Order: sequence, then C-alpha cells, then structure tokens
Amino acid sequence: MNIDDLKAFKKVCEVKSFTRAAEEMNFVQSNITAKVKRLEKHYQAQLIYRDKKAITATPAGHALLNYINQILTLVDAADAELIDNPYSELHIGSIETIAATRLPNVLEKFRQTNKQAKLKITTASTNQLLSKIKLREIEGAFLSGPVNDESIEAVPLYNEQMVVITQKGYGDPVYETKGQAIIVFGEGCFYRSYFEEWLTYHQITIDSLMTLNTLDGIVGCVQAGLGIAMLPQSVMPKLDNDKLDFYQVTTPFEHVPVSFIYRKDSVQTSVFNQFKTVMSAINE
Repeated sequence: MNIDDLKAFKKVCEVKSFTRAAEEMNFVQSNITAKVKRLEKHYQAQLIYRDKKAITATPAGHALLNYINQILTLVDAADAELIDNPYSELHIGSIETIAATRLPNVLEKFRQTNKQAKLKITTASTNQLLSKIKLREIEGAFLSGPVNDESIEAVPLYNEQMVVITQKGYGDPVYETKGQAIIVFGEGCFYRSYFEEWLTYHQITIDSLMTLNTLDGIVGCVQAGLGIAMLPQSVMPKLDNDKLDFYQVTTPFEHVPVSFIYRKDSVQTSVFNQFKTVMSAINE
C-alpha cells in the first residue's frame, strides 16, 4: 500500500468509475483496479460495491475515505511547508451570495499577493460547507449564520442586512393577507431557514415553495412574479431594481453574521495564511 493507492481509491469513489478514474489520473484501468484490490487485501475488507451502473463505497470504504482525506491534507501541507511550494493548491468554499458579490474582491487581492497558487472555489450551502470543512475536503469557507462547533474556528467578518425582494408593485409581503409563494435556496442554506423563521414570526402562510440553487435563478423567478425571496442586501447593486421592490427586514431578523471558517486542528500552509491576511478585503 502506498499514497498512490489511496489517491486512486479516492478518485474511483469521486467519479464512481474505474474507467474515468484511470483517464483523470493518466493510468491504464488495470492499474487502478490493482491499486483498489491491493487496499482491499491490506484491510481484508470490501471497500467498494462494483455495481454495473456506478461504483459506490461500502461502509468500510467510507471510513477509509475519511482517513484518506486527512492523510492527503497532511501530505499536501508537508509539501507546502517544507518545500515552500508557491504552486500549492488552495481549496476554498463559499455560499452562492458571497461568491457573487464580495468574494471576487478577496480573490483579486489574493492573486496580487500570490500569482502562482492554484486556487479552487466551491459553492455550496452553509451545511454542506460545514461538512466539507469537517471532512477536510476544503481548507476554509465563507458562510452565513452562527457556527456552534468546537472543532471549527470561525473568524467574524461582518453582519449582513437582509431584505425581502418582490416583483415591482407587489406590495410589502408583511401586510399581504393572502398566502405567499416563496423562492428559496436548497436544503442546508442558512438564508432559507432564516426566511422560514421570518415568515412564521409574521404569521405569513406559504402557498407554494420553489427551490433553486443559483442567485440568478431566484432573482429571475421573483422578477417574473413567481414568488418572493429573502436575500442579503449586498446583492441589490447587481440586480435590475427597475423590475424589483425590496423591503429591509427589521428586528429581530435584520442582521445575519458572516464568517470565514476552518478546522482548528488543520495544518495551515503558508498559502492558506496568505489568504487569511487578505480576507479583510471582503468588506471593501
């Protein structure tokens, strides 16, 4: 067993195919198969289900993947720290609204500091980002809402003013007596749960619920009169306000904390520390 065996197993699980894993790793398929079998022999356990349609990890395989993520994180950290590798990869996560508004300025500042680092950005919901941090799939993440986890370090950045957006001329939804059609991000999004709490607080009934995973999709549906949505006010300058009305959310729902998180026990590379120093640009 060696590090390449672990990387091959992880890749097979990610793409759910021996063929695709071999292509992406520039190996012949038999080589990938041999590496996985070598791991199964070493651990004396079946690590994957070899179904015709897709490859999936067994419970033992999932357990191994967790350790592989930790091992590869430490290996990458050792390379970056000991070799002082300026080409180190940095994998950062962000919720959709921050990625669309404030994150580009941070990335620009970081690129001015380090033009050689390989930067990878993943957008996901708050809950998904927390999970990815805990599984060491990403090194840090920008997200909204309070973080109550002893294993996570949360650096406060700013408080986001929330607004409810409607089609032009719709009227303030707080004073609408009819049921509302609402448009939200998917499960695990803090803004979604925050919006639902706000609706309950104001005793607003929900007639229908539409789930979308992009900011543009939500805004487009609101403009078309398909429902109302709650978003951070920072996205407003990017929207066509001739087609929308927005209403600031008031106490106790007006502000949502935004923070940058990472594991407390993570090995912080020089590239990661460089990124942390430019995070203040998110307020610019």
